[in-house]
This record gives sequence, structure tokens and C-alpha cells, in this order.
Amino acid sequence: MIKRTTIFMIFSCVLGPFAHAEPILLTNGTLLEPSTQSVIKQHLLLDGDRIISRLERIPNNFMGKQIDIAGKYVIPGLIDMHTHAFGNRAPNTKTETMGPSTTAQVVLHAGVTGFVDLFGNEQRLFEHRRLQHAKLITGADIYASLSCLTAPGGHCSQFGKTRTISNEQEATRHIAELAKKQADVIKLVSTLEGKLPSLTAHKLEYTIKEAKKYGIKTIVHIHTLADIENAIKAKADAITHLPDDTVLPIDLAKTLAENGIAVIPTTSVDTDYYEFLFSNVLESPLAKKVAASRILGAYAVSASNMTMKSKHKIKRRTNMYYQSLANLIAADVKLLAGSDSGNYGTLQGFTMHRELEKFVSAGQSPWLALASATSYAREFLNRPTGLNKNGEASLVILNSSPIEDIKNSQDIFAVIHRGKLIN
Repeated sequence: MIKRTTIFMIFSCVLGPFAHAEPILLTNGTLLEPSTQSVIKQHLLLDGDRIISRLERIPNNFMGKQIDIAGKYVIPGLIDMHTHAFGNRAPNTKTETMGPSTTAQVVLHAGVTGFVDLFGNEQRLFEHRRLQHAKLITGADIYASLSCLTAPGGHCSQFGKTRTISNEQEATRHIAELAKKQADVIKLVSTLEGKLPSLTAHKLEYTIKEAKKYGIKTIVHIHTLADIENAIKAKADAITHLPDDTVLPIDLAKTLAENGIAVIPTTSVDTDYYEFLFSNVLESPLAKKVAASRILGAYAVSASNMTMKSKHKIKRRTNMYYQSLANLIAADVKLLAGSDSGNYGTLQGFTMHRELEKFVSAGQSPWLALASATSYAREFLNRPTGLNKNGEASLVILNSSPIEDIKNSQDIFAVIHRGKLIN
């Protein structure tokens, strides 16, 4: 029997060069615009990669594909700001291997029309992105840091070949090479007070200054409060993860906001392992659509084998991460939604929706949760935002409103990517 991931790989190859998608006119839908928090009933005309216009009336001479979406809701396509396109992992060494091309196909069905890979095989990511830019392969838009800048023996190096920094000369060379390869962002690692070596405060600050020379934004992987303070001093553009040593205090959250540093909390990777084990989250039709049944089933097996002591420990850590997230929201820190998929407790595509749920449950409005995965994400990547003229023709059509209930972001009627109807 052909594996599901193999089928996606076949589709990726068979589709070949992009044919120019015929114009699409979405009629009678309700457009939800996170950047302005506006709700308006209009027709939406798409042609190729772009939104052509928003219309009050249907043109008499329209010759393209017309889709009536009365009673449905349109949002911009979601962008996952932190992922690893390895595939899906589950307890007891269960793995569903994908890679960038197959992941790009799978996540589209969850409404994720773009993702930022923050560390994988540098050459493979570079090549897949090149082929995609040349319109030779399809799938969600691939953005990438290409590599991870860390200390020798530091975090990332345990997962494969990465770039390490021992001195200023190495930092200068790495940034120049990544800039030449058009890295979309630069990822750096700070793990002060941790078990693995960390970039020093000076090396972090120096490398970020080098990246700014090329106009490339920086994202710092953090583990502790000390790492966050380092990233603030170094003037990073964003940090990713929540501290795993203690709750992120409200005062430090306010400092992040004052310095305009965005946060990609990846709350799900730290909390959904528990909820995958002890709730009905994986009964979601969307989870079943994007992950193999053996991956989903492995969590039930792990739950049955877990001791009460381990269960309580995971629950305490889960509560700590939720409190940190609540403090970020209370301080009005700009959040960017990222799943950190490729790790335990995540599923490619599905976990983006879980991240939005967690933002709302921690006190954020549904509008801002949507913005974290749409307009804010596109602003960070210097991409056009919104459902306006010249915006990207990548969007999600929902059967019900995510403003009324953020869980409705999973209730997908269809996805359009670069003007092409996916499902």
C-alpha cells in the first residue's frame, strides 16, 4: 500500500510547473480582515498570485471561475512562523517523515499557506525554496532561516549539521553567506544557564548587528529569562519559545513590548503533549486529515503507560507556560503564531489552529489571534497583508466565524493558494 506521505510527494512532482490559475470570483462571502478588525460582505476577485479587487456587484462579463460562498467567511491564509518540516513525531519512536515539499502540500489542507522553517537541512531547504520560487513545485510558501546560528555544541547541533559561531569573523561570514542565499530570517540560539553551550551576550549582539546590515530580521531561540534579557539588549526582532525555568513576569513582558520585540511563544509544543494524552483534541477531523492514524494512536498508548507522578509534573509545567502566555498578552506584546511542528505534541498544519486557541484562552481577542497568523506574520516577513487589492491571493474559506469562536478556524470549506483552489 502506498503511504499517505508518498502520495503527497507524487502530487508535488506530477503537478509540475504552475499553470496560470484562471481568475476566481468569490461571491456573497463575508470578508474578515484582521489588520483592521473589519467585517464586510463583498465579492472578491482573484487572478494569479494577487487579489484584483473587492466588488459590490458581480461583473456581467466575468469569464473565470465563480464560487458562491454565501454564509461563509474568508480570512487571509495562515502563516506558521516557527516550524520544522521534518514531519510528525509521536511517542515510542513513531515518525511520519515528510520533508519540506511534502509538508508544504500537507499543511495547505489545514489552511496554512506559508511557513517559516527555523532549522533543517540547509541545502535541502534552499533547493526546495528555489524550486518553488521558480514555480516548479507547489505547496505552501516556504520561508526559512536555512540554518541555525549557535555556539559549538549548542542547541540545534544535536539535530544535524548547523552553523556555529566561535568569534566575530565566523559570525560575519555566516551572515554574509546566508544573506547571499537569501535567508528570509536569521535564527540565533541563546541558552544561558542551560546544559548546552550558548552564544555569549557579545556574540549575540554582534551577529544581530551584522544581520541588520543586510536588512534581515532576527529571531532568538530562548530557554530562560536571562536569554530574553540578552535578546532585548541585542535588539533582536523577535524571540521564540517561552522560558522553561519559570513564569515570564509581567514586567519583563512589558519591556519586550516597549522595545518592539515580537514573541513566537510556540505554546502548543510545550502544552499540547499533555492535552494530546488526556483530552479529546486528537478527535478533531482536521487532525485526522493531516496526520497518519498511527501517529494519533501513539499518544493514547503513551497516556495509558504514564505514571501519576509524571502526569502531575507535565500538568504543572503546562500551567507555567499558560501563565507566561497570559502575561505576554496582558502586556500587549505582539504575538506571532508558530507551532514548532516536527516535535512531540504537534502536528503539521493542525497545531497552528491549536496555537490560536491557546492565545484566546489566555486572554487574547480572536481578532488579534488571527492577526498573529496573518497580518502580523506577513508584516514580519515583509509581505503584502490583508484581503485588499494587490494582497496575496492565498486565503481560507471557513464554514463558520472564527470571531465568534476561534475553534471555527478548523472548520475549513476551502483553501485558495496563490489564486489556485486547493480543496
